[in-house]
Amino acid sequence: MSECNDYQVSRRAFLQRTGLGLGALAFADPLLGLTARSYAQTAGGTGNLLVLCQLNGGLDGLSFLAPYQNSVYQSRRPNLALQADDVNPLPGRPDLGINKQFQFFSDLYAQGELAVIQQVAYPDSNGSHFESQEIYEFGVRDLANSAGTSRSWYERLRKLYFDEPYGVLDTSKIGDPRRYGYPDQTYHKAAQEAFGRLAALKRNQREGLEQSILQTYSNIDLNGAAIRERTADFSSTGGATGEFYRAAALASAGLGTRVIKLGYGGFDTHGSQRDAESRLFPRINNEFEQFVNDAKALGIWDRTAVLFYTEFGRRNEENGSPGTDHGHGGHMILAGPAVAGGVKGQTPTSHDLNQRNLPYYVDFRAVFSSVIRDWLGFNPDPIFKLGGETFDETVGSPLFT
Repeated sequence: MSECNDYQVSRRAFLQRTGLGLGALAFADPLLGLTARSYAQTAGGTGNLLVLCQLNGGLDGLSFLAPYQNSVYQSRRPNLALQADDVNPLPGRPDLGINKQFQFFSDLYAQGELAVIQQVAYPDSNGSHFESQEIYEFGVRDLANSAGTSRSWYERLRKLYFDEPYGVLDTSKIGDPRRYGYPDQTYHKAAQEAFGRLAALKRNQREGLEQSILQTYSNIDLNGAAIRERTADFSSTGGATGEFYRAAALASAGLGTRVIKLGYGGFDTHGSQRDAESRLFPRINNEFEQFVNDAKALGIWDRTAVLFYTEFGRRNEENGSPGTDHGHGGHMILAGPAVAGGVKGQTPTSHDLNQRNLPYYVDFRAVFSSVIRDWLGFNPDPIFKLGGETFDETVGSPLFT
């Protein structure tokens, strides 16, 4: 039976870092002038940028960082195990190798700008994509009984510490930043349809809903205009136009953004895993490299950290497809100039590999907490310690220099 049936503003803004000033924009565009007068400047924290890249479907950590010399690993994956020719051995750790399809990741590791946090998960594993993604999204293990989880953990972070309209930007919601919002007749058509539906509502419901919808359209229009204006002249260093391209465009806007969220799918590799990875891995590698080059060209790479994560790892033993089914412990990958590079957490042992799934030794909230505290400069406790939840905060060694 398939395991995969359950898939899935406020008073401050505009931290001016690069490019055209808000004063000049106000003269060029009255709407932006209104925005500039309406919001104050960002304060608090380090001012660094965190990019969250979610790899949906369950990345097979053992196909990224392989204990390729381990006989148990080789025996449990007769078709999928990586061989010496498939990996770049880690400097100082020749027992581990990064898949050569992640060449840029290997280069960053060699430069000391990439860390792999091994065997990350949460207590009492759940094999559901939908629920596991929600656990990572909301930052709590007990979704049903944790108060305050109507927003994602990074939205709670924004509301608590930097309550500004562009503090968190999600490429999946914005799409192409140069077209975000309603730059043309799209707005009028959407508004027409919405108010047509409002007309059919009962009179005693109408006023509040009408005001709410009007405010939503106003916010989208206002914020969309700013995003379009500030990304119109963005020019990438490469030709890819995927999620990392969109993230670079948003980072170029100088809107005081602290967190950019993006995602790639396709990692649910139950069958033909090698074929799927031969498409997915080079794409992630190349588009991430383009993002780093873009960030360097924009002069922001030195204050950027990128965290890759997935909802769970995959089984230690390949199935007959050949692929791997839903597992538990997986890997997180952290990259950036200020990252304390190396392997963190617990390297899989023969005992670990002999189990059905990799166990977990690092709680995902410990990693998120570290980047909030040590990179963004905020206290993570109010974000994750909700409803009496506690977790082991140990990562193994510092994630940042």
